[in-house]
Amino acid sequence: MGRRVECCFWAPWGSIIATVALCVGVGMFCGAGYQAVQIVIQGIFVGLFHFYVPWLESIEIGFFVFAIIMGLFAILLLTFGFLATSSTRQNIYSGVKCIMGGRIAAFFFLVLTYVLNCAWIGVTSFCGLSIIIYIMLTSVCIVEVQHQRYQYIDTEWGYCLNLSRFGIYRNYTEGLDMNALCDEQDLDDFCTYIEKAGPLFCVAFSGSFLIVLGLVAYTMTLGSNYSRIQTSKELTNYRKTIALDDTSRM
Repeated sequence: MGRRVECCFWAPWGSIIATVALCVGVGMFCGAGYQAVQIVIQGIFVGLFHFYVPWLESIEIGFFVFAIIMGLFAILLLTFGFLATSSTRQNIYSGVKCIMGGRIAAFFFLVLTYVLNCAWIGVTSFCGLSIIIYIMLTSVCIVEVQHQRYQYIDTEWGYCLNLSRFGIYRNYTEGLDMNALCDEQDLDDFCTYIEKAGPLFCVAFSGSFLIVLGLVAYTMTLGSNYSRIQTSKELTNYRKTIALDDTSRM
């Protein structure tokens, strides 16, 4: 029983918690983000406005690429966390070359984690911007679409939602009316898509925030491992000095 408690005590809990947060965040971000982007691209831009943007479709593939890369990165950092913990660190990073390799690896992962963290802070900010746009468009649907329905209940429908209000133009040479939704059913579909995509962007925002927290935890863990490997080098030099003293006395 005591041996099990000791093993649990020496486990790299910092790396484990960071890995769990990172994997959960990646799952939330990629799953919800993919569905939200698909609704926006296929439902709104292509289905309603017939607005084809080739580079937007590549974003859908990017979610799967991000998931694979971040998953492999999390497994790699978790493995390094186990190697740089307690007795495993003493067994592996005992020689001078092994210690130097461990320090270089820790420093490399530390810099890479910092760069990725900065990138994911930008992604989180973009998700926050998507939530703001969702709130704005929801207000448009409530105030301008649903409220206009009551105004035009006894008359012909006369409201149009134009993308040019947001600085988006399908083709300026074809006229601004190509950017507008004037049909009542199309406007209802537009608001339905916004209602579906908005919560998904909120989930994606939560997932990206978890990824940032996981990367911050990894940064602290890697910094600690770097210091411990340095300490391991000093202990190794001390042991060699003691061994030389004992040899000289004999």
